[in-house]
Amino acid sequence: MRATQEIPDLTSLRLFDSCVTMGRIVHSGLPSLTSANILAMLDRYGIAEALVHEHHARTVYPREHGNQRLLTEISGLERLHPVWVLEPPAQPGLAAARAAVSAMRSAGVRAARFPLNRAPLLAWLWEDLCAALEERRVPCFLDFGADSTRGSLRDDQANELRNLALAHPRLPLILSHVMGGLGLHYAVVPLIRRVSNLYLDITGILEFWRTVAYEVGAERVLFATGAPFTDPGILVSNVQYDARLTLPQKKLIAGDNLRRLLQSVQ
Repeated sequence: MRATQEIPDLTSLRLFDSCVTMGRIVHSGLPSLTSANILAMLDRYGIAEALVHEHHARTVYPREHGNQRLLTEISGLERLHPVWVLEPPAQPGLAAARAAVSAMRSAGVRAARFPLNRAPLLAWLWEDLCAALEERRVPCFLDFGADSTRGSLRDDQANELRNLALAHPRLPLILSHVMGGLGLHYAVVPLIRRVSNLYLDITGILEFWRTVAYEVGAERVLFATGAPFTDPGILVSNVQYDARLTLPQKKLIAGDNLRRLLQSVQ
């Protein structure tokens, strides 16, 4: 029996990994990723380019140290694009938030990651930073994972997420590290249906991303491996070998959705 769609080669998909963690990982059995072995990993799995954030920026204060170290590590490497981990400035008001976003953009960074396992998802807490990021159309990855990246979405977070997304309709918000295997929180698909600026990356999700792609649209799903916490191979093959998605839909998920978001940054 033939597949309903031809299987594309990886070169044609132009895979753009939206979630790679660089740095010294202190979990047994996990490699510490450097720019050199990230590039080797991309070559091994046929991934064209990647968004990269730094492990210590994600888990250790002050986050600025990890963010700056990331810039040094990947300087001059065109296939690796920096993501800064940000949290709400201590000083309320737009001035401090705009200063943080201006520093990020001046450094050439076009995407942010929110550590929601440490700074809680409360709309009032993130309001100023999201407003400043929205002004520049910076895509923001909402990281629900613990240090191991295994995370989930709770009922209260689903409600706050809706409030935040609706308050900032021009701010792309991407659910990340909402580990679910075959399923996720019940509210994810209803939320994505109702909120046009909400997206889902596929870190740690074996099947549920397909529901979003089939029922809502492939333009709302972003390819991501979650390396080194998860093996890239299964995430690559899940997109490449999907039996229902057309080649244009696979290309959107594989990288074109992310490229469009990054190209819109001001």
